[in-house]
Amino acid sequence: MGLSDELSKFIPKDFGKKKKQPTGAASAAAIPTKERQPSIIRPHRAIRSHSDGDIDGDRDASTSLLLPLRHHIQLTPSTTSKHSVSTLAWDSTGDLLYSGTHQGQLHLWDFASMDSTLHPTGTVHPYEEGQRQQIRMARFSRPGTHLLVCSSGDARAKLLDRGGRQVREFKRGDMYVRDMRRTTGHVAPVTCVDWNPRDSTKFISAAADSTVRLWNSEVAAGQEQVIVCRSKTGSTTAGGRLVVSSCVYSVDGAILGTAFNGTLALWSAGGGSATRPLQQVDAAHMPGDSTVVRFLPDSRRVLTRSGSDHMVKLWDTRMLVKPLACAPGMYAAGEDSDMALSPSARHLLVGLGSPPSSAGSSQGAVKAEMEAKLAVLDTGTLDLIRTVSVPDSGSIINVLWHPRLNQIAASSSTGSTHIFYNNIDECGGIKGGATLCANKRPSANSSRRNNAEVAAGQIITPHALPLFREDAPVSAAGAKRRREAQRAKLKPGEPVYGHGHGGSIGVNETQHLMKSIMKDTLRDEDPREVLLRYAGVAEAEPVFIATAYNKDTQGGEPGSDQSDTGAVPEMKRRK
Repeated sequence: MGLSDELSKFIPKDFGKKKKQPTGAASAAAIPTKERQPSIIRPHRAIRSHSDGDIDGDRDASTSLLLPLRHHIQLTPSTTSKHSVSTLAWDSTGDLLYSGTHQGQLHLWDFASMDSTLHPTGTVHPYEEGQRQQIRMARFSRPGTHLLVCSSGDARAKLLDRGGRQVREFKRGDMYVRDMRRTTGHVAPVTCVDWNPRDSTKFISAAADSTVRLWNSEVAAGQEQVIVCRSKTGSTTAGGRLVVSSCVYSVDGAILGTAFNGTLALWSAGGGSATRPLQQVDAAHMPGDSTVVRFLPDSRRVLTRSGSDHMVKLWDTRMLVKPLACAPGMYAAGEDSDMALSPSARHLLVGLGSPPSSAGSSQGAVKAEMEAKLAVLDTGTLDLIRTVSVPDSGSIINVLWHPRLNQIAASSSTGSTHIFYNNIDECGGIKGGATLCANKRPSANSSRRNNAEVAAGQIITPHALPLFREDAPVSAAGAKRRREAQRAKLKPGEPVYGHGHGGSIGVNETQHLMKSIMKDTLRDEDPREVLLRYAGVAEAEPVFIATAYNKDTQGGEPGSDQSDTGAVPEMKRRK
């Protein structure tokens, strides 16, 4: 009976349709306290700017993530600089920021050494200064020790150190080779670079030659893997090549995401030459402008943004048939427009440009151009949570959301970079980045210390060499002292007596005297007379040549041939 009692606990007592639960106080007593709490649904707040008041206005009700929008600083290289900032690179510590412009400059912002004047720490020219190439992309390595840079006018990516000095320049391919797998580098301008999240020495690069190449940052001779992209839409550049606008690693480093001509393709990040993508969607976006690809932390979902149809789409990598969600109206400012994920990957930050103006809405277009905005989307549904107004008259091009500091950097088409942050004493504020210099008083030598320029490579001017250096004019007394010093250098060295010193071997008085008495007279003798002294010995005792060439073997006395020593006939005159 004991065993049957134990089994009866697992046998149901009733079957069929169950009765309804009782209502009233009895039901309330049966429900746990946590479940009896009423659910509070907060209404959607109005759109507010970064300067609006309370902390609750910067907190999203659904995710309870504090958005860093309480404070704002604006970084401008100079009052006359109006060149668009096309790319941003922020190191892992958050203390160093690079902003690349359309004029080929990288402005260095070292927040630890800056003050409230917000002057740049330095300016770097990674490419030739006269060419004015646009910096397409700059990316810090995972440890933050190196910076990878590519431009719109060069087929070679460059590796810089933290200070902006060139470490390595990677190889260019042969532009006359038709098969892109046979070249050891890109043959068209590089458009995108990205570091491997698992290996800090590996990175990928995409270019306008239809290829994505995997490199080792320690070897500049050639790539390790080549991926050739193909599109079915038929829209190519000159020479029949595609422009690969984006290439990015997944978070686990196993998949490569590429975008070209409105096509989304996923590749394996393994070694060898990939011939086919794992999955490909030919009509992910409208063909034309560039498309940006970003992986979510689970590596199963991927986000894309296009400048052709002005849409952001969410895809599932396990079934790339149709997007999971779409967000229209995300107007891009150009081919450099980007998007960034929040540290928790629950929010997506998108920089908005001016909407395309029609013929009858010129005033509305001018008004839209006078207000730059940031859009915050939900990564799960791509619903618009809020928009943030930026105090800038241009469009937002590039955005970054630092994963450790929870600070936002946004670049504009007017040459400024905006940093949004929360203070340390506020909710979500972390020390570092903009908090290091926003309230720091300027020092006396801050203007002299900041804005130092670093050129690419080593530059040697010819007139700096000693051969071309012109000495400054000196007085008569100074010229006399200079001549005496030069005369002292030409004076022959005296003999060193006793122990040697200064690299000279010491001699005694007897050795010096014998050198003057026993002179070498070999240079005073005539070499012909010296040889004739041995003529009799050579004839009496022939040892070498005389035994082979003598009167017995040659049929007469040895001598020189005199057959050609006769009179030379006169030349005939020309008629």
